[in-house]
Amino acid sequence: MTHPVDPAVEQAHTDVVDLFRSNPAADPAGLEAVCRAARDRLAVLPALDPHDPQTWSSYDLITRDVQTLLGCLREAGVPSSEPEHFRAVLIRVLYYLYEADRAEPGVLLAEIVHGDWEVRIGESHADTLKAAERLAACLHALGDSTRARPLFERVLLLRSKTFGNTDPSTLLASCNLGACLNQLADYSAAFRLNKITARLCEQRLGKEDGTTVLATGNLAGSLFGLGEYRAALTLYQDVHRRRRRASGENTLVTLHAEANIAITLHKLGDYEEARAINADLLPRFERAAGKDHSGTTLTRSRLVMNLRALGRDEEADEVHGGIPRF
Repeated sequence: MTHPVDPAVEQAHTDVVDLFRSNPAADPAGLEAVCRAARDRLAVLPALDPHDPQTWSSYDLITRDVQTLLGCLREAGVPSSEPEHFRAVLIRVLYYLYEADRAEPGVLLAEIVHGDWEVRIGESHADTLKAAERLAACLHALGDSTRARPLFERVLLLRSKTFGNTDPSTLLASCNLGACLNQLADYSAAFRLNKITARLCEQRLGKEDGTTVLATGNLAGSLFGLGEYRAALTLYQDVHRRRRRASGENTLVTLHAEANIAITLHKLGDYEEARAINADLLPRFERAAGKDHSGTTLTRSRLVMNLRALGRDEEADEVHGGIPRF
């Protein structure tokens, strides 16, 4: 699904292109000046929400500008670690790449940014840790939690040392490690960590905070992995209620929370209720994020699985080729 590019982003793109066109290719001093000007121009972009699919067309354009600019910055010896607002733009781009199923370029970009910031502003700087976290998240999204785990562990350790065990950023790092352990199928260790994290989040941040909800969802995932499907379902239903209250019916976080309910119901053998949820979710995922987003494609696959479990093979074949009309 394509949304219009924000006018401010379009103008910034035009300005950056014009800056590079104005510089003779053989003039190193000119290249440095242009790189600094282009970096500073992108630094004042509006802070669009990278979690909102309606901003993804804008972020696609920003990402292309950033990818080109980072190569030029390295060639000209201009740091990507300043100004602070440019770091914020890069971090938002990394969030976008994760949310929009573009984790592979996310890894490449995060490796460049994290390496540069680690040298220039230090391993323990808050923004360096955010870049490391985004690198680990993109690796996790690609299914490479073996590489993601030590990064998540390092971020947790450094945030704990710098900010304390109950700082919101430390609790988020603990959530990320808990999700990683779930993906690695180390469910016993994940359960222990996620149970502690969920309790600390609720005490420190409150039950409705997004990090608390994330920790609760991770705990549900651990219970699911341990075969405690009823307990997992109760938590997934609670997470869905909280996501819906906080962000609405059709945001990606709410849709993913509802998908977890359907997955668990299918595991419990309640194929009809799982089918009903997935049939409702499928067009909502497509409207929110497009037909090629993983949320849409996975929901379609799960709906096919539900229908086949119910012996409704003809309908399953129909869903395989398009959105069903239930």
